[in-house]
Amino acid sequence: MQKQEKSLLMIMDAKDSAHWNSIIDGFSDKDIYFYFEYIMSSLSLDDGEALLFLFESENGKIAYPAVKRKVTAKTNVELYDITTPYGYGGPLMEVYCNRKCLISEFREAFNEYCSTHCIVSEFVRFHPLLSNHRGFEEEMEIVPLSHTIEINLQQEGNLLDRLPGKNRNMIRKALKNDVEVKKVDIGSYLGEFLSMYYATMDRNRASGFYYFTEEYFKETIKLFGPDLHLFGAFLEGQMISSTLILTKGNFMHYHLSGSAREYQHLGANNVLLYEVAKWGEENGMQRFHLGGGYSGDGDSLFRFKKSFSSSEPLQFCIGKKIHNPNYYHMLVLENDITEDSGFFPLYRSKK
Repeated sequence: MQKQEKSLLMIMDAKDSAHWNSIIDGFSDKDIYFYFEYIMSSLSLDDGEALLFLFESENGKIAYPAVKRKVTAKTNVELYDITTPYGYGGPLMEVYCNRKCLISEFREAFNEYCSTHCIVSEFVRFHPLLSNHRGFEEEMEIVPLSHTIEINLQQEGNLLDRLPGKNRNMIRKALKNDVEVKKVDIGSYLGEFLSMYYATMDRNRASGFYYFTEEYFKETIKLFGPDLHLFGAFLEGQMISSTLILTKGNFMHYHLSGSAREYQHLGANNVLLYEVAKWGEENGMQRFHLGGGYSGDGDSLFRFKKSFSSSEPLQFCIGKKIHNPNYYHMLVLENDITEDSGFFPLYRSKK
C-alpha cells in the first residue's frame, strides 16, 4: 500500500497467501506471528476464518491478522467473534506521524466492521516484543497477564559470560558430561520430540489445550518450512531434550519443548537453550524470545527462562472488547453461565 491522505480499511481472506505475506513484509517490525503460515497453522487449534485487516491513513498503517469464529446461538442472526491465534499478535503498526490518531482511526473503522458483520466480541493476545498494546487502553480493556523473557543476542562480549553464574555452571556440567546439541531434521526426529513433549506436559499437568495432535505438528512443519527449526540435546546418540524454534526477520521464538526427566540433572535443557541462542547470534538474529511460564511469573519454567537473561521481563497483555453487549449477555445466558470465571469471552468458557 502507498501512503495516502484518505483512511482505508481493507479485509483480506486466506485465498492469496503471497499478497498477505507481501503486506507483512512491508512493515519494519515483521514477525512470524503475523504471516499467513502461522495464522493457517492456528486454525488447527481454533476453527474459523483467517482474515487480515489492513488500514492506512496519513498517520500510518496497521495490519491486524485474526480469526473470525462462528458462534452457536439460538437466533436467526449469524453471530461471530474475533480472536488472535495462540501465541502473540495483535496490530502490526508502522507510524508515519501520529500514533494516537492512527490507533483511533483504525479502531473507528474496525468497530464499524464489527457492528455491520455481527461480531459479538474480540480477544487480542498482544506481542510482548513489540509492546503493541500501548495506545489501545481507550479502545478496549487491556489486562496485563504475565511477563515473558527475551535474550538480546547482539551484545558485546561472549554469550556464555553474560549468563548468570548458576546457569553457566549447569551448561559447563552438561558439556563435561558429553551432552551434544545439534540442529536436526524435524521429520526424522518428530517421533522423539513428540514423546518428550507429551511427557513434559504430563509432568507439568498442562491443560488439554497444550496436547497438540501429531497432525497439528505435521501441518505446522509443512506450512513453516525453513522458518521452523528443531534442536536436540543428545547423550550417546540419544535425544534427551529438544525444542522447536520459530524464526523470521530479526526475531526468534522458543516455541515448544520437551525433555526426558531422568536426564534433567545433567543440565541438558540449559546447554540446549544456550546453543540455540548461540546459533541465533551467529545467524544475525537480534532478539530471542523465550516466552513465559506455564502458570505465570512464579513457576519453575519462568525462573528457568529468567536465568538466561539480565534484561527486564517483558509485559504480556491481552485485550478484551465486547462489540455487542446485548448478544454477548444473551449468549452467556444461553450457555447457562451464572458466574464470571474471568474467561473471555465468557460464553465460550464451557467449551
